[in-house]
Amino acid sequence: MSSIPVSGLNTPHQESTRSAGLLVNKFGLIGAAILLIIFAWAGQTIIVILLGLVIGVAGLSRLWSYLSLKGVTCQRQLSETRVFPDEYLELKLKLTNRKLLPLPWIEINDQVPSGFVEGLSSTDGNRPGFDRICQSSSILWYSAISWKYRLQCKKRGYYPLGPLTVTSGDIFGFYPRTANQSNLDFIIVYPRIYGISHLAIPSVYPLGDVKSDKRIFEDPSRTIGIRDYVPGDSLRRIHWKASARQQQLQVKIFEPTTTLRVALFLAVDSFRDVGTWRLDDLELGISTAASLASYLANKNSQVGLWANTKLADSGQPARITPGSGVDRLIEILEALAKVVPASDSSFLDFFQNERRTLPLGLTLIFVVAEISDEMKHTLIDLKESGYKILVFQIGGTSTGQNLPDIAWYPVAQPADLERLV
Repeated sequence: MSSIPVSGLNTPHQESTRSAGLLVNKFGLIGAAILLIIFAWAGQTIIVILLGLVIGVAGLSRLWSYLSLKGVTCQRQLSETRVFPDEYLELKLKLTNRKLLPLPWIEINDQVPSGFVEGLSSTDGNRPGFDRICQSSSILWYSAISWKYRLQCKKRGYYPLGPLTVTSGDIFGFYPRTANQSNLDFIIVYPRIYGISHLAIPSVYPLGDVKSDKRIFEDPSRTIGIRDYVPGDSLRRIHWKASARQQQLQVKIFEPTTTLRVALFLAVDSFRDVGTWRLDDLELGISTAASLASYLANKNSQVGLWANTKLADSGQPARITPGSGVDRLIEILEALAKVVPASDSSFLDFFQNERRTLPLGLTLIFVVAEISDEMKHTLIDLKESGYKILVFQIGGTSTGQNLPDIAWYPVAQPADLERLV
């Protein structure tokens, strides 16, 4: 929610100039004052009275205009700031007049992404991609007025709302004043998530916490036996009931387990062909990464995300280290919502820089469109280095299926994700 105390941001109105205002502007008032003196000296009483009324009305109008936005606040309220595609949210614009002076007219303008408000015909030609909400009304002393809009978020993205402006002035409209809100609100529309019922990861399936022949670590929630205590054992492992029965210290033996840790890599620049972006394929690739992250998170696996893009809010690539839980999944979905078709470097350069920081034992999943020969060599090198690798090639092509011992999944449409085996 954004709230703007408009009294502190008054600026001259920039959009419209009222013809009546030309008669009572600064130079007009100076001229009227000079004429008043001249006609008063000449004894023209009627003209003096008329000029006096004009000057009085102009002065009162200026004072009214100066006070018009004092004590006025404007709030933009959103029912939600994070939604999935095709979901709705409510936008509420509320004006409050907290003073004794009524406002015979007041106008509010806000900007929303194009297509978010059905039937909105007022577009802002100065800002492509945005529609302008415009409402006007009168408002009494110590009262409030509000307008509600239903926004449909049709497409993934990171969308700003605003800036919001409020305009009011004197009763005649001679001296309009405008307040501008500099802060913006943002709506995050997550990528579409498609159902994945089954995904076999080589040498690690099933997913999540799995039994391991190698004792990487032990799960304290899974006790499989007891043994005699030896110096160096943690006191937390002592099985007190068994120790009482055996008359000597016994410690618990835990089942060895390993947690699947996955790094998702989205090669954004692979969706570009000679300066032209394959936007539909990019959206499918982003949804593929989101669907994989959701699937892995539901299996209690640790998952992270890397993407060589310029995130819409920071302009930096996405770098999220593997983690588990709902918070990490939300962090990944938000990053994917902010992905734009832009990158500072090729994916291979980006990956080689990030490869040095990757923890050991990761399973690497690549979401790409076009596969270059250099990319194939990199995948083979990773496989030979001991990494477990899966590749999801977007667009229906399968140029890398001949790579040995690398799981390859061509994805031409969302239904392909649901048929994974």
